[in-house]
Amino acid sequence: MKTSKYIGLVGLAAASLFATQAFACPTGFAGNPTCIRTTGGSGEASLAQSLGAAGTPDTIFSVGNGINPYTDQMNPSSYWSVAGSGGSENTVLLTLTANASTNKFGIFDPADISNTLMLFNGGTAGYTTSLKTNGTGGFAATYYGSNPLAPSTGHATTTFGDGNRFGYYLQVGSTFYYSDMTLNGNDTPRVVTYAGDGSNKVALTNGFFSAGEYLQAWEDGTDFDYQDFVVLVESVNPVPEPAVLGMFGLGILLIGGFAGLRRRRENV
Repeated sequence: MKTSKYIGLVGLAAASLFATQAFACPTGFAGNPTCIRTTGGSGEASLAQSLGAAGTPDTIFSVGNGINPYTDQMNPSSYWSVAGSGGSENTVLLTLTANASTNKFGIFDPADISNTLMLFNGGTAGYTTSLKTNGTGGFAATYYGSNPLAPSTGHATTTFGDGNRFGYYLQVGSTFYYSDMTLNGNDTPRVVTYAGDGSNKVALTNGFFSAGEYLQAWEDGTDFDYQDFVVLVESVNPVPEPAVLGMFGLGILLIGGFAGLRRRRENV
């Protein structure tokens, strides 16, 4: 094969790996890769206001310059694992929706999305849940902070078929929305995720939004302002999807093949 063909294949693989989606959001929306309405529905605060700098109206932060919900979006964010400590803390920070008392939030099994573990049943700001795993598929939730789930025991368990790997879901009535947008109708993203860097302090928890912590901003309706249910998840790691890992491996293979061909040509 000619060197130029190898270069073309390598370029194609690199483009597939690193190119960002080029598109324009509709009028009144902004963001990449997810378009977010720039105003809140029903006169509510927008997500930009809720994640704004400390001291601005409606922000959840007491210290720091806040988060830009349009440019600070994190990818990948479809699947997750609990960090090495085996425990993750989860706190509801904001609910700007008429469904606040009935929305359900939890984790699902990538091997069987009907297999779920609920973390919140309804969600008033301040509800907290501890999620623990044994690393081989066993998960346990313990409910705190007046969380109305399982009031008699405060505890629930399940076993997933994909080890320490799970996705998040938001249930609205009988409809489930998933962190993996390919499981949603029309591949619609229902959650936007932001990573902590220690520069902002969350007023509700009085703790800094640090590395290993993530804000998930969910949309439960049709206005796509993504401030209906905002939850802080701690001590978790994003897990790249198998398709992404496969493309990365292909890129490395093609680059290695090109390098080998070039060395052979140089030695001729």
